[in-house]
Amino acid sequence: MATAQSEEEKLREYVRENSIRLVDQLNEIRELYDSDREAFYEAMDYALGEFVAFRRVAARIMGKYARQASPEERDEFVRAFRRSLYDAYGGAAVSIDSTDFELEVDSVKINPRHEDRATVNLSIITNSGERYGVAYSMYEPDDGKWQVENVIVEGINMGLAFRDRFEQEMQAADGNVSTVIDEWSADVGDIEGLEDAVEQEKNNG
Repeated sequence: MATAQSEEEKLREYVRENSIRLVDQLNEIRELYDSDREAFYEAMDYALGEFVAFRRVAARIMGKYARQASPEERDEFVRAFRRSLYDAYGGAAVSIDSTDFELEVDSVKINPRHEDRATVNLSIITNSGERYGVAYSMYEPDDGKWQVENVIVEGINMGLAFRDRFEQEMQAADGNVSTVIDEWSADVGDIEGLEDAVEQEKNNG
């Protein structure tokens, strides 16, 4: 029990440090979002590159279609999804002042049956006192540090929301994976696309 608690405390601090680093990084590079997008992507890689399991997340979003995609197409989707997520963060950073909210790590629970899985609950508290719940589903690879593999915001499963969007895009493209990947950033990478994914997941719920 003591060992489990110790590991959970380590994970709590790890998530807290990475979350603060992300907020600080966004605050520093927000102007690059419009002036130098490639530099913005590189800075976001520094903040999130090792904290988010992009390849695992991308594979889940593609779902059954990952099997029909070539290795090159799967690699390209990882890149496209990564950038679309950065674009979503960037769009938010332009309009939100990081001093307008605080972030707290509320609880950490490592799965006792699968010690390489954990759930971390966070809260975003605005200056007006509103509180928004965020949950990270985390995975610890054998040869690395804990990584985020899914995010739930106020009960909305973002992984499922994006998977639903990929499914919709595949249907619209008559099953052409390459077309969906090429258009992914334009369709999903902005704040409107992110909101559409959330709204679709709400409707499905």
